[in-house]
Amino acid sequence: MGPLYRNLVLAVVLSGLAAWGAATLGLFEPPPPPLVRSAEALDRGRRVFERSCRHCHADIPLERRVAGWSAQRAWDAIGRLPEVYAAMPPFRGTPEERRDLALYVAELGAGARSGGAARQGAGP
Repeated sequence: MGPLYRNLVLAVVLSGLAAWGAATLGLFEPPPPPLVRSAEALDRGRRVFERSCRHCHADIPLERRVAGWSAQRAWDAIGRLPEVYAAMPPFRGTPEERRDLALYVAELGAGARSGGAARQGAGP
């Protein structure tokens, strides 16, 4: 085995170990499931919101806070809620629930930006 081959094998092994270690330690997050808006996804997101967020956001309206947010921005914020606002708990749902909630939050923000199409009774 020549030195070039040995160095190549070593580089592959070390990069694999580094990626495994980073994933194990949570140093990077996998990309979100596709953030594709649909009536079904928005309904699932509304249900996640009702179950996980409504108890606080009934008194703390969310629409203006997320006005103009994209689904990607909502996805990112949901993944780091305690960093966004220290009083918020971490999101404990599945990646699919997080995706649907992100789509729902972006929809709430779009309603607030366009003059309040989203109603408080139907959202945060």
